[in-house]
Amino acid sequence: MGHRKQPPPRHANAPRPERGPVRGLPREGETFEALFLGHPEGTGGFLRPLNARRSDGLDLLVDWREGHDAIHGDRVQAELTGLTLDGRPRAKVLRILSRTPDPIPALLQKQAWGWRAIPLEPRLSQIVSVPPTDLAGDGDLVSVLLDPDVAARQVKGVVKARLGRPTDLHIENRLTAALFNLRTDFPDAVMQELAPFPTELPEAWTRDREDLRQQLTVTVDPPSAKDFDDAISLEALPEEEGGGWILGVHIADVSHYVAEEGPLDREALARGTSVYFPDQCIPMLPERLSGELCSLREGVDRLTLTAWMTLSPALEVVETRFSESVIRSRKRLTYDQVKAACMDGDRAVRAWMGEDVAAMLEEALRVSRSLTAIRLGRGALNLDSEETEFVFDEEGRVKDARRYAHHDAHRMIEEFMLLANEAVARFFTRRKLATIYRVHDVPDPLKLEAFKEVASAFGLIRPYDPATPEVLNAMLDKIRGGPLEAMLNNLLVRSLKKAAYSADNIGHSGLALQDYLHFTSPIRRYPDLIVHRLLRKALRGAGFPEGLHSRLAIVAKQSSDTEQVATEAERENDRWKTCLLMKTRIGNRYEGRIQGFSLRAAFVRLDSPFVEVGVPLGALGAAFEVDANRTHAAAAGSGVVLSIGDPVKVEITGVDEDLRRVSAWVVEAQGRDGKGKPLTFVPSLAAPAAVREERFVEEPPRGRPPKGVRQARGDRDSDRPGRPGGPRPGPRTGSAPRPGRPSRPGAPGRDSGRPKPPKGSVRGGGKRRKG
Repeated sequence: MGHRKQPPPRHANAPRPERGPVRGLPREGETFEALFLGHPEGTGGFLRPLNARRSDGLDLLVDWREGHDAIHGDRVQAELTGLTLDGRPRAKVLRILSRTPDPIPALLQKQAWGWRAIPLEPRLSQIVSVPPTDLAGDGDLVSVLLDPDVAARQVKGVVKARLGRPTDLHIENRLTAALFNLRTDFPDAVMQELAPFPTELPEAWTRDREDLRQQLTVTVDPPSAKDFDDAISLEALPEEEGGGWILGVHIADVSHYVAEEGPLDREALARGTSVYFPDQCIPMLPERLSGELCSLREGVDRLTLTAWMTLSPALEVVETRFSESVIRSRKRLTYDQVKAACMDGDRAVRAWMGEDVAAMLEEALRVSRSLTAIRLGRGALNLDSEETEFVFDEEGRVKDARRYAHHDAHRMIEEFMLLANEAVARFFTRRKLATIYRVHDVPDPLKLEAFKEVASAFGLIRPYDPATPEVLNAMLDKIRGGPLEAMLNNLLVRSLKKAAYSADNIGHSGLALQDYLHFTSPIRRYPDLIVHRLLRKALRGAGFPEGLHSRLAIVAKQSSDTEQVATEAERENDRWKTCLLMKTRIGNRYEGRIQGFSLRAAFVRLDSPFVEVGVPLGALGAAFEVDANRTHAAAAGSGVVLSIGDPVKVEITGVDEDLRRVSAWVVEAQGRDGKGKPLTFVPSLAAPAAVREERFVEEPPRGRPPKGVRQARGDRDSDRPGRPGGPRPGPRTGSAPRPGRPSRPGAPGRDSGRPKPPKGSVRGGGKRRKG
């Protein structure tokens, strides 16, 4: 890796670097509509302009004095007021326009005076008064619709549905769906539309299609997959004909079943995408379609759309053709089975698979490896993200988490799908036909320079090298499989703009392609379904309606938004699964590596189980200061520097399911001194080691409401017990237990019975610290 260059620690009182103007924000003094996002610690919050996404980085700070009594989820009218002392834009709420129209999950409680609901969303700190209901009882988790009256001094609501009990198996899946307002049930009209479809394909449906039932086709998916929407075939052309290959990518023809503007189509558009939790899928389409009629099952006739690509011996696409087809998949394979038979030489798996299937896949692997080399050669970024795979016992409880293995069998399918997506996109572009593209704008040069500065600090990029795809790929090759891979991959992804759907083709910079769209997953992505529908019209010579481009632009925007919500829900559920896994392991010690820093916490990825935990910098026993790029934390007194990628040993100190956080303290770390010399660091003094929510989010506006104002708040909500949920790290006066998770006496990370942290010293090249 080379010698790491350590920047000098910045003094705590040194001014922070000034920030320049933020693109996309209104000017100072202009009013705009925004979504109010509460802060989990209850002091102020943030404003996100309407139609902006979290990834846009446009959230504005709101001081508690300028929130106009808005609560999390409110739609408000706001005004930009200037910058904070450290250069961040800030705003104030002028008036509340409306409450959130979406139900919220909450814990239902019966009190002497009546019923109340404690929201599970940490940023919604208000207690909701609800009328009696027959839908649920005391202690149930429920869905509550808030009263739309924004002028009411007491937040009110009504119970709409019962979600379950806090101790129910898989309750975290239902709560995640409720938190993100995911649609889990299909309307009756949708199911009625599906009812007439026959289980077996009628002959009339296959008569005008290209019959590929004798073609050798296979599906390759994860072992847990239940829907199979893509199959492949590969045929080598004889040398006397010039050589090369004919690659077939066969995709389930969902558009045959989903009538345009029908109940099923409207429901699929509203969902936008399937949502995948580690142990459950919330499908975009009902199971009868996604798991049966449109799933390319082994040995069953299925309707497909096929993209044929003729490849030259140099792997150039010399001809493309598209057809409505019908296939019969020969084998349902997993990635690991392909690896075992064609890469590891497992004779038993190869015999089960069949020699003709194995031979085709071996050829496909060779072709895909060459395609990967060509893709990287044209400037596409070669990013491999580390994914966590949760392991469950027979009852469905999470028992382990491990790194998801990614090998050439995965890359083979990815390369073929990329090729098919590009071929379909070129079809529309060359004919100037409207469709929905998958676009990725060019990176912001300032963000790329900031990333290059971080990589240069680790000696991975020379300061004078431009941040071109070639330079970035060379850097990624250096760190592949090393301790810096996950962190720098994530930093680079955050430096790039987000891929999205658009009716206008601006290219895909991450793949270095001018034409690209999503065609290969219509079972789980609505834009793919639209592309299928339009491709079938084009193949049949049907005309496109007037105003199609404008309608596609609206669908593209909505699909991008639902994709973002699904991604956030999946990440939140992963964090919940991490809590369920680690809550029985408090006090255990694990080895891992530092993956990142916030201003007040370090994030450590454990080797096994492969999960992330948070360590408050205050628990390190010294005044650690994080650098501007958040790659190092330096202790001003001792000169100890802890960096991303450094190995550490941690002890789990607490698990908060309500905030979905696992906290720990560092027992020992392999760091460096101020001159870059390795040393072993052992914290000599540890502060309370539970990770507060404020460590993980942007800092709230500074200052705290005066005592009189806090008391006035208490008078306004006379029965308010404080934030629900178990005493939080750093609890507030009068806080009540969080929903269904009582405080455990003597639990580490709590205020009572907290074990004392280990004492020690800095060993190695650093100075010895007093205990």
